[in-house]
This record gives sequence, structure tokens and C-alpha cells, in this order.
Amino acid sequence: MAVSNPPPLADSYVIAIAGGSGSGKSTLANALASELGSSFATVLAVDAYYHDLAHLSLTERERTNFDHPDALDLALFEQHVLALKAGQTIQQPCYDFGTHCRQAQTTEIIPRKWMVVEGILVTATASLRALYDQVIYVEADRTVRWQRRLLRDQRDRGRDEASIARFWARAEDTFMTQGSTASQYAHLIISGEQALDANVRHIMKVICGSDLSSSQ
Repeated sequence: MAVSNPPPLADSYVIAIAGGSGSGKSTLANALASELGSSFATVLAVDAYYHDLAHLSLTERERTNFDHPDALDLALFEQHVLALKAGQTIQQPCYDFGTHCRQAQTTEIIPRKWMVVEGILVTATASLRALYDQVIYVEADRTVRWQRRLLRDQRDRGRDEASIARFWARAEDTFMTQGSTASQYAHLIISGEQALDANVRHIMKVICGSDLSSSQ
């Protein structure tokens, strides 16, 4: 439940991390938040904001292009970013990627000085882009991204290679027509194939300067 009449976080800073499926967005977002400090940073993933498809059959759910903007509740995502910036606690949806439905429980996210948001379509609308202080685009070779996607979906989402390939094909179509445009709005473009710690250090230098203590 949001706190009543909270003071806005005047010094809050929102970092958006975009890129193709398997580029390393989530890994980078979590590593960056860890470097900024768990007491000072929070991560908000667009993947938590898929629409609930409980009203559809499993076959119909499987046909959904989950990488198209229409599959996401971007209005709720934007509302939650605004709420966190205003100092309000939110209840983030929990999504079951096996059933393609939202779970009954939610995750409480409290406002922090640093907010890291990430997803393929994190820059999909002008109103979302207006909320970000820094947009980082992560690029990686398509073959590398596919191998990462295959491993992740087998390990974390219980999918077989055939179903992953179907999801991947739709994801790539959407990425090429919509997600890749995020690079146009990026303040910083980095390689998702470079060492993670090197990327984190580079971003920290950009957003915090050489004195990393200023991040806290």
C-alpha cells in the first residue's frame, strides 16, 4: 500500500536499460543496482508487467507475441515509475511465465534514490522516455543473444527448444521494428559481450563521476 502524502524524491535518478532479448539487460541492471547499494537502488523489470492471460486457453496464450507492446501493461508500469519517483511504495505484479498469467501475490517495491528499469520495450513511449534521467542501450551479437535466451528459458521458464525458437522469432521481429529504436534515445551504448564489471564501472563513472561515494 502506498504511503499517504509522501514527500517526492527530489533527488531520485532513473536509469533505463534497453536492448534485445539476451543482450544482458537484466544482468547489467541487477549488477548496477548492487554497485549503487541495495539500500539506495531498486530494479523494476518491464517483464513483470505482462497482461494477465488467464481468460485465454493455454494454446491461445502460446500464440501471443510477448515482445510486442500490446502484451505489456505499459500504463501500469509508467504509473509505478511515477509513484516511486513521488516517494510511494508500489505493489509490483508477479508473472508466471509457465502459465502466462499473473500470480495472486505481488512484490512490494519501496522508493529508493536510484531506480533502474529494464526491458526490450522500456523506451516504447514518449511519456516513459520523459521519466528517465539516463538511457543505456546494450548491444550484442544475435548469435550470442540467442544462446543466452535459449539457456535462460530452459533454466528459468521450463520451455523446450522448439517453443523457445517460436518465441524468439516473434521477439526478434518486434525488436527489429520497435525495440532497436531504443538506441536512438540512448545516452550511452555499451557492449553486452564485454565484461560485466567493466560495464558497471563505466556506467558508474558516467552517472556518478569518479567519486562513487556520491551515489549514496
